[in-house]
Amino acid sequence: MRPSPSLSLLIAASAALTGTNAVRADETASEQYVGYRFNIYGEDALSAPSLGDPRRYEVYSQQFLLNSPVGDRNTLSVNATHEVMSGSSPWYVIPGPDNRPIQVLSGATIRDHRSAATVALTHDAGGNDTRTFSASYSQERDYHSTALGAERTLPLSSALTLGFGGSFSHDRIEPFAAVLYDRIQRAEKNTASAFASLSLVLDRVSVAESGVQIDYQSGYLSDPYKLVFVDGTLDPDTRPHRRGEIAWLVRYRRAVNDSAALHLDTRLAANSWGQHSLTLEASWYQNLRDGWQLVPGVRYYSQSRARFYAPFFAAGSGPDFSSDYRLGAFGAAAVNLNLRKRIGHWELSAGAERYHASTGYTIGGASAADPAVVSYTRVFAGLDYHFD
Repeated sequence: MRPSPSLSLLIAASAALTGTNAVRADETASEQYVGYRFNIYGEDALSAPSLGDPRRYEVYSQQFLLNSPVGDRNTLSVNATHEVMSGSSPWYVIPGPDNRPIQVLSGATIRDHRSAATVALTHDAGGNDTRTFSASYSQERDYHSTALGAERTLPLSSALTLGFGGSFSHDRIEPFAAVLYDRIQRAEKNTASAFASLSLVLDRVSVAESGVQIDYQSGYLSDPYKLVFVDGTLDPDTRPHRRGEIAWLVRYRRAVNDSAALHLDTRLAANSWGQHSLTLEASWYQNLRDGWQLVPGVRYYSQSRARFYAPFFAAGSGPDFSSDYRLGAFGAAAVNLNLRKRIGHWELSAGAERYHASTGYTIGGASAADPAVVSYTRVFAGLDYHFD
């Protein structure tokens, strides 16, 4: 789950209090610009014992951004993305010698693409009171998703701002080769989300924010492309038909001086499947000479396993079973670097991220190693044109 966009907008709006753009992490809602992003994402090949092609996913994505005023008090935002994916995917896990898990992969024959678009209209009612309405659509060959959202930021005083909103999405899946592999032929799920946040200006150089987000999913929440080894047989991945999650987010922004700012983020979450997670993130925004800006960052993540997860099951003891590594206990550490350069109305950006995950990184340790935990490298570049 990602936090609501309004959380970012509230923090970005506070930049005006410091008299410097060092604290700007996101474009403000009223700025007029167009942008393009190119991203390459590559997962590390599987090094643990496995069967099948160990090469994992590679994703090439392109993104188009538009932010433009419409009249005196409205701003239109458009975000369009196209992704091309290829590689192999974890399929199921079998017990090996000494019950060590051996990952079976689907083979490096997966080819797919995804197109998505989001359109949002923000209305400024005056006095920093804003209302945003959004609609989005995402499509893959076997998956379709439609979502609607609304949110509002409301100043309670000169230093305190309330944000709240919600969204609803409807997803439909029609798996490939459903008859051949005895998969479900068609399924649907719904997701409802709501959030509330308070942003407090602490002084002329710092702002803090705290928010709560609640998600509720219902319908088909299993993965039709995964199997699970249960008592010597391979069964379909089966998960509960409902899932609730609550997350608490805390953010802190401080302008250290006229050219540097510190960003700190924390997120705690728990869901009805028995999982708990923690995310810690820190970034440093450093303005350099001649329009350059350098943004290094670090992130740590840890989660516990779902109650119905295991790499494999020696015996069946319930209706739900999954060996999907994303439901297991693991932790991850990431470092990233973003370099920006402003040249007149143009802004260039480029960066990279290295993410490494391991069951040994999780808080409290993991009861079983999972050979499919993902590590990846990501590189990206962008070009924006600002009309102001």
